[in-house]
Amino acid sequence: MKRTAILLSLICSVSVAVSACQKPPAATPPAASPSTQAGSSSQADSKDKPAASGNGITQEEAGIKLRVDMPEIKPFLEKAKQGPIVPALKQNAVPQGLAYLDDKKWILVSSYREDGKTSVISVIDAASGKMVKALELYKNETTPYTGHAGGISASKKHVWISSDKQVYYVDIDDIVKAESGGKVAFKGSVKSDTRASFNGYADGVLWIGEFAHGSDYPTDKSHYMNNREDKEYKAWIEGYKLNPETDLPVIAADQTQPAPDYILSIPDRVQGMYMMKDHIWLSQSYGRNNASTLFRFKQSLTEAPHTKVTVGKKEVPVWFLDKNNQKNSMELPPMSEGLYELNGEMHILFESGATKYKTSSSYALDRIQILPWSE
Repeated sequence: MKRTAILLSLICSVSVAVSACQKPPAATPPAASPSTQAGSSSQADSKDKPAASGNGITQEEAGIKLRVDMPEIKPFLEKAKQGPIVPALKQNAVPQGLAYLDDKKWILVSSYREDGKTSVISVIDAASGKMVKALELYKNETTPYTGHAGGISASKKHVWISSDKQVYYVDIDDIVKAESGGKVAFKGSVKSDTRASFNGYADGVLWIGEFAHGSDYPTDKSHYMNNREDKEYKAWIEGYKLNPETDLPVIAADQTQPAPDYILSIPDRVQGMYMMKDHIWLSQSYGRNNASTLFRFKQSLTEAPHTKVTVGKKEVPVWFLDKNNQKNSMELPPMSEGLYELNGEMHILFESGATKYKTSSSYALDRIQILPWSE
């Protein structure tokens, strides 16, 4: 046993040209963000009993043992702070979407499960980092939703969850009133011409976007467009104005689904978005061992559209997100997903802490990462 221990120690201490062994920090308390000054030290206290909901969902570290040295993500690692533990990792959940519910100061995480179990929304108190509740998603009052719950966002009255070329919506009041371990049922859905891989909300507009990558993740050929650098893009984000009264898109009398009011033409492999007054953020990733990229673009919707397309019977303005309006970018650890901004800090979710990925991803993460940023 001593010889084995010595050999393992040498393996992790010797510098190797291709990779290096790194032990993840054990229960390092996350640095407080402006929104989490009070009680933030409790977020990473591994000695506390794991938070648990009535349906067996817990908030526990995933037990990540080793990480591979990735020089390209060093700038991110030097700036990022450790946020709350992602719930449901021990229950085979794969986290996808991240949103912030401002009225309650809650963080929302959407996750799917591949073992036939119900997809879930986990609710985290932003101040303490502790899970408040975990709720199972239902198609209706009696039918569990076991689909691929994707991105998540919150508008004035609804929480939106992307899945299978549409976004389902849940009443925020239902989430607030639900007991931990309970369920919330979809109130309806909005069909999209995109794959509906992720979504976002800002200033009365619901955004529905798609992930494109080769033949495995095809998009409609009408979405293929050459940007201003003459580079082909194959994915869209569609923007729908919401009715202020219903908080839902308006469907024309002669149509069966709403037509978008805006379209953003985007690069391939986008997993999440966040829209701000002046900027648009995209989370791009693919593969367990490839670095992700966080892009920041100038928000150009007040400018003249770059082109127009026809969707159904409606002419829709299009803006490209390309090098001409890209402000900056940063390499991130593999498998970045949803994101949101709060008080000058970008909160980023990674799916690499899931049971199916944590031993095969180069740099698995089981906590929300908090990245301070400035102009």
